[in-house]
Amino acid sequence: MMLTEAEVPAVAPVPFHYDAFRFNDPERIDALVDSFPLALVVSIDGPQPHANHVPLFRVAGSRDLFGHVDAANPQFAGLRRIHARIVFMGPDSYIPPEAYVTRQLPTWNYVSVHMSGIVEIVNDPAHKLDVLRETALRLQPDDAPYQFDPHDERVKRFAPHILALRVRVEHEEARIKLSQDKSLADQHAALDHLLASRTRSPRPLLETFLPPAELPRHD
Repeated sequence: MMLTEAEVPAVAPVPFHYDAFRFNDPERIDALVDSFPLALVVSIDGPQPHANHVPLFRVAGSRDLFGHVDAANPQFAGLRRIHARIVFMGPDSYIPPEAYVTRQLPTWNYVSVHMSGIVEIVNDPAHKLDVLRETALRLQPDDAPYQFDPHDERVKRFAPHILALRVRVEHEEARIKLSQDKSLADQHAALDHLLASRTRSPRPLLETFLPPAELPRHD
């Protein structure tokens, strides 16, 4: 298939949020991206929007990002580059009125990073191996049983079926809504509620998407 560039308008800076909830501190943005690397990548191909979840990581010494996707993914297949909006989501929670110290209305608090930029799509074999290696280095501890090996037969079979991504970030901002428009006591009360809500296990729901686990036999 001949590689082409997606004919879509350039992505403008992220247009909306209240100043109290917007942060441009690179160090804190990087900390959020490192902690929650699964991004939602949104782009337009003619009238058809595309959105896919893609783990993305900072390129060392750069504001760029890197990652990889399935080569059959229609958002990227056959293209050299796309303009995209990218969202990293951190923790979030509904905050009921009773969570506050003072009398307040309910709201929803969340932590996110929004970016816009150009996603370059690379099908070079050596570059794809570099991306796989760097991804493993970011995610696997040095003493983990699995360490990336380009000579691994599984890697040799897998690599031809992926595309490497390089995101040239043009705009980025953290959107942090933690009830900053309330009193300091209410801000911390809302944060306590958000963090407590994450202790509830999603296991019962998630298990409905899997076949039942086989119970160990006791003969």
